[in-house]
Amino acid sequence: MRQEQSLRTNDGAEDVIRQYAAMVYRLAFARSGTKDDADEIFQEVFFRYLKNQPVFESEEHCKAWLIRVTINCSRKLWSSGWRVTFSPESPQSKD
Repeated sequence: MRQEQSLRTNDGAEDVIRQYAAMVYRLAFARSGTKDDADEIFQEVFFRYLKNQPVFESEEHCKAWLIRVTINCSRKLWSSGWRVTFSPESPQSKD
């Protein structure tokens, strides 16, 4: 019989994601205002967590890191080129 290996890179990461998923999503939704943007921010936050694999001194440090990354990802989303809109009153080009 073949023994299956876990594809997870960090089994502890699953616990962190499970513990803080609701908090990160609520903050992402509050800052973005849309489900799609909140989903994108949520995914980016936990991608960064898995990529960086930070080591924290305490649970409070982990929570603070996730909050800060969520806020930063929200700001990044709002400042991206896809979010830039033009006011109809401002001239877009000069003739």
